[in-house]
Amino acid sequence: MRLIGMMTGGTPPGDGEEENVFSRARGPSPEEQRTRKAVLLGLVLLLLVSVWLYVRGGENRALNALSPMQRASLFQETRDSFREMCTGDAGTRRFPKRCAQMAEFLTRFTECDAPCREEIAPALPPPSR
Repeated sequence: MRLIGMMTGGTPPGDGEEENVFSRARGPSPEEQRTRKAVLLGLVLLLLVSVWLYVRGGENRALNALSPMQRASLFQETRDSFREMCTGDAGTRRFPKRCAQMAEFLTRFTECDAPCREEIAPALPPPSR
């Protein structure tokens, strides 16, 4: 008789007060919810790190997209500006932030060889851990 009741859409066996494991309306267990939240959080963090790395590398991609003549011209202009603004009597004391930015930008060029790196070294911020 119980089998007939189940086949016709009746309640499953038992008194009906306990959790119905046969019901489609049953939600995920607390452990399943924690797992889903952890996976979702991991995916969101992975996406954020990926976007951050992509945006951070944008300047390098732009430099690499320049033609060799444009790249050489930009390097020379930036280096000349650095020399005018950040070397000599004034040094990096008058414009420390701007000089550090220009020095860091110059390090991105392959044209910045050993003498160039020696010239810009005082303006670069000290390395951090």
